[in-house]
Amino acid sequence: MPFDPTKPANNAPLSSAEMRSQLTSLNADIQQRATVNDLNNAIANALQQTSNNSNSVSTLGQGADGSYQQWQMQMLFDKLDELINALRR
Repeated sequence: MPFDPTKPANNAPLSSAEMRSQLTSLNADIQQRATVNDLNNAIANALQQTSNNSNSVSTLGQGADGSYQQWQMQMLFDKLDELINALRR
């Protein structure tokens, strides 16, 4: 029997069977609920997997050139686009 918040009715005589049924229903409900640790673990796992989205993006592997050559800037823009697309997955 599911928990019924209307039982026992106001000023009604108490019934041990009814009270036991209510308490058993509440206990079953409490046992099925997620704990704080369950929620924290779920969040931690989700955050770890989110980081994996960018694992396919390699680093540039070069330093900056003082002359700012166009091909280097384009490579930087391409890599930034690659990272943005990886993070959106």
